[in-house]
Amino acid sequence: MRRSAPRWLKVIRDLTSNKSRTVLVVLSIAIGVMAVGAVLGAQAIVEQDLPRDFMAIDPAAGFAITVTNFDDDVVDQIEAMEEVGTAEGRRILVAPFQTQSGDWRNLQLSALPDYENIKLNKIVPEEGIYPPPAGTILIERSAFVDNLGFTDIEIGDYIRVKAPNGKERDLQIVGTVHELNQFPPQLIQTAYGYVSFETMEMFNEPKEYNQMLFTISDELSSQYDWLNLSADDRRVLSAEASRVGKLIQDKMEATGASVIFVVSLPPGQMPTQTILDGISWLLLAMGLLSLGLSVFLIVNTLSAILTQQVRQIGIMKSIGAQTSQLTVMYYFLVLIFGLLALAISVPSSALLSGWLARLFASILNFNVREFAFNWNIIFIQAGIALIVPVLAATYPIIRGTRTTVREAISDHTSGGGGQFGTSYVDLFVVGLKTLIPMMKRPAQISLRNTFRRKGRLILTLTSLSLASLIFMSILSIQSSIQTTLDESLGIFQFDIQIRTSREYRIDRLVRQAENNPYVTVAESWGFGGGRRVRPDDTESDNIIFYAPPINAVMVDPVLISGRFLQEGDTNAVVVTNDLLRAEEDLTEENVLGQRLTFNIAGKESEWVVVGVARGAVPAATAWVPQDTYERITNTVGQSQAIFMKIDRSLLTEAASPFGGGSVDGKPTIDEVASQIETEFRDAGFRVEETQTIELANSILTLLFLIPILLLLAMAVVLGFVGGLGLMGTMSINVIERLREIGVMRAIGASDRSVLGIVMLEGLIIGFLSWMIGGLFSFPFSYWLTQLVGEFIFASSLSYIFSWSGVALWLFIVLFLAMLASFIPARNASKVTVREVLSYEG
Repeated sequence: MRRSAPRWLKVIRDLTSNKSRTVLVVLSIAIGVMAVGAVLGAQAIVEQDLPRDFMAIDPAAGFAITVTNFDDDVVDQIEAMEEVGTAEGRRILVAPFQTQSGDWRNLQLSALPDYENIKLNKIVPEEGIYPPPAGTILIERSAFVDNLGFTDIEIGDYIRVKAPNGKERDLQIVGTVHELNQFPPQLIQTAYGYVSFETMEMFNEPKEYNQMLFTISDELSSQYDWLNLSADDRRVLSAEASRVGKLIQDKMEATGASVIFVVSLPPGQMPTQTILDGISWLLLAMGLLSLGLSVFLIVNTLSAILTQQVRQIGIMKSIGAQTSQLTVMYYFLVLIFGLLALAISVPSSALLSGWLARLFASILNFNVREFAFNWNIIFIQAGIALIVPVLAATYPIIRGTRTTVREAISDHTSGGGGQFGTSYVDLFVVGLKTLIPMMKRPAQISLRNTFRRKGRLILTLTSLSLASLIFMSILSIQSSIQTTLDESLGIFQFDIQIRTSREYRIDRLVRQAENNPYVTVAESWGFGGGRRVRPDDTESDNIIFYAPPINAVMVDPVLISGRFLQEGDTNAVVVTNDLLRAEEDLTEENVLGQRLTFNIAGKESEWVVVGVARGAVPAATAWVPQDTYERITNTVGQSQAIFMKIDRSLLTEAASPFGGGSVDGKPTIDEVASQIETEFRDAGFRVEETQTIELANSILTLLFLIPILLLLAMAVVLGFVGGLGLMGTMSINVIERLREIGVMRAIGASDRSVLGIVMLEGLIIGFLSWMIGGLFSFPFSYWLTQLVGEFIFASSLSYIFSWSGVALWLFIVLFLAMLASFIPARNASKVTVREVLSYEG
């Protein structure tokens, strides 16, 4: 034990003699381990609670939305179908409500037949009175946020709600509820309210349904463990739900109901599960990339320590130390690095995972329980913190400890800093003095020092170039997402859209819109759902059909191939890339000219594909001529939607900070929309929803905002880790050159000169890493952009290379290089000449 004690004392000395180096290595490992643990911990919390809570509400397998109304007899007929397990009807109505500031915001009202005996998508009462009496309303709890209009509203307050016919009623909020299966209201800018059918009748709404919820047959459903569905199980159940949905649509249409579309939901998953998975994937990738960068710092640090201690290794071997003993000693040093990192990362990741889980819950509207340590995740973190550094350190340890006594004693580089002057790279660096006559002596010294330790330089450049590459690529992804968003929003060229609860004559809708002095153009489109009939007679999931008039001015599609609709087209169709993605036998290469069969309004018809366009919404979509669509759906000259362009010169862009209008007397777009809506209601139109393009923009922007923010956070973390790597390298370089610095100071070099030489060396390394990262960032960012698009948005993104990201990273990396160089150089410049010259490494 006594004989081995000096080795362990030496390990402690190596840890404590250069505390900044130890802190850098430990922090680098800890960041990666913490990020991985935090993401896995948040996923564990969510996966523990969410599936169980979701299945407890008896989620529907899908739902059908109708234009016409249906009653309990139709519900009973659907529930009696052999393929259906349970069916339930609801009435859904989108009716704006007035906020405390006087604005009108969207509110979706739901009326259920029996609140005490809900069969599907159960609602959980939280506060107040339940069920809601006539003339009152329950609000879904997630509505009480700033951007939905309920911030200053409490239980007991009254809100004014406007019905489609323009009738306004004051409803008292008597409580809050939680419905887990609703899409997060923050993402669609629509709050949810629940009322009785008696309250619906106060708005002249019939005591009938327009939404049908359903599940697949109990016989099939009972065969599966819904809390542990495999990927194959999900595929089978999803296909069955889609098949049952189509049968239900056919059955309902046979009873006279007009079905707009049928949606089958992911089996056993919330509708927002894809968003949650995408966020988790991004966060996990951030942790793994951070951990990968820390590997280079570990290799760099261990290589530097062993290089500095070549003479020490020789001395230890000369007095009897075995290579295996030295190897164990240095491995033990690495394990201490890992243990220190683990001690930091476990509690910090526990706190971060709880915060992440609560963040997910607030965005996606589900409950999470109190956090408890997950020992499986701690074991994973321990494995990462201990095994990854050991593997990273294996090469430098084996290489360093195999040094012979003769090599160690005769080594002239120990503490000096490597060889320079023999390679082609060195000759090129020396030749720069000829190419750049203005280059002064300090700059020449900095260049030579940069390329003296080429192995370490390669490791540092690899680490920092990888950070550069990923940072630039992430900003390119952010630019691509934003461009794709702008393109999606640009497809629709309207300023205001009004949707009614039933069809009206198009000429009447247009005439009413053009009566408003702010409206410059008005046009009406057909809109509805349908399905593709495949060659094997199976049918696709629901497809959204837009049917604008030929030469419509309110649509500006982004074409991928082919053309858009034009004069003379009858059964021509333009499909979107989202539709092609849903139909495996259709591709951009083979779809043009193909004849596709669609089932629209229960009638099969054949269409010729003339173009492929980017989708405006993440759903299978097709564009068809209005005239043909109206003939098929028996709605000739009728529509439920009117689109308007507004003379923007008559509007203001700024709203008054005190409310009540604009600052310059001109109306805002929201005020004009409210005015037009009132005019439509006064004219007898049953308005269901009014939407401005700004509101549509905000909804899509919110959907894109979460991944954009996460990507930017990833870029910041990776930049920080890359900066740690550079700081570690510069610290090691300065420590190795203490004697050289002492000699320079002994012959008259000032502190400022020493600082300049070392900082210029760091700037050169930072600039080189920027060049290397920038060189590879274009192809890498293109690949990463497409990967993110497919994984998160299930759609390709319009690729935009971020030149601003390249410029920004140059500024960041040079700033990091200055910081990384200044701190160790300043410390070295404060050491006296006598102390520097006596340094033994």
